[in-house]
Amino acid sequence: MESLQDEIREIRKELRLAMNGVISTSMREKGIVYKLNFGVPYPEIKGIARKHKPNGELAAALWKEDIREFKILATFLQPAETLPLDEAKRWVKEIPYLEIAEHCCRNLFVHLPYMEDFTSDLVADKKNEFARTVAFLTWAENFKRGGSLSSVVLGSFLAETLSSLAETKDFKSTLKEKQASIQAMKFYGRQSEGNAERILDGFKEFQEAAGNTPELQEIYNELKFEFEYYR
Repeated sequence: MESLQDEIREIRKELRLAMNGVISTSMREKGIVYKLNFGVPYPEIKGIARKHKPNGELAAALWKEDIREFKILATFLQPAETLPLDEAKRWVKEIPYLEIAEHCCRNLFVHLPYMEDFTSDLVADKKNEFARTVAFLTWAENFKRGGSLSSVVLGSFLAETLSSLAETKDFKSTLKEKQASIQAMKFYGRQSEGNAERILDGFKEFQEAAGNTPELQEIYNELKFEFEYYR
């Protein structure tokens, strides 16, 4: 029977065969620095993941390493139903870059059986760099897949996505958080005409309260165009 370390060695071998120095160099030049980055494209990482059985112990061992591909593979190989809420929150705190956040949300967090509690806790966390961004990205993935939210969490989604666009003396959201909130609104609005109207009506009220800045008007126009295109 193959041991955990044997499987990790096999994964390293597979990654080395697929490594791309141009990609890893480009990422490093953009400030995305890992202890080790094989530069393997996402589709090939996904293909490697398919060769290995989902396993929480393996995923945990991969996640803790400062290796780009290991972290992405961990998001595929961690069974969502066996990841405790506290562990999922720990993963969020350990996310190093937006790319990893996106893979976590797409491959793992959206499948968590307690996804609503998870995202509700994250959206209330304004200290952790990636917490609110992950909440919005997870909601976006959920809507993209045709999912819904309970009335309470839906209300939080509608309020928090808008509040991320406002700047106050106490809180200023990051660019990645703003982009994630807009993405979540887009996928929610695409689901139905009623959802689109709910987003646009809420945005209009928000504009009046926050002051109709050029940035907010541009976002409103972008959302309106998006919903008309998909209608």
